[in-house]
Amino acid sequence: MAGLEDLYREIILDHYRTPRNRGELEAPAVSAEGHNPLCGDEIRIFIDVKDGLVSDVRFNGSGCSISQSSASMMTTA
Repeated sequence: MAGLEDLYREIILDHYRTPRNRGELEAPAVSAEGHNPLCGDEIRIFIDVKDGLVSDVRFNGSGCSISQSSASMMTTA
């Protein structure tokens, strides 16, 4: 099982060091914020929709490697 754990760790660190889709959309169709008061993690999601489909998604925020990596992974297809 150590191999699988190493793979997960590598993926999380990769998304933390090189986040995908980090930034903001100028005029998103939808935006949402999340804040964890226990640890201070904050995530903001920005989504554009065209013809009923998500056409672009970005995130911004601060926090631990897990929260930031999760947000990055969530924005990839």
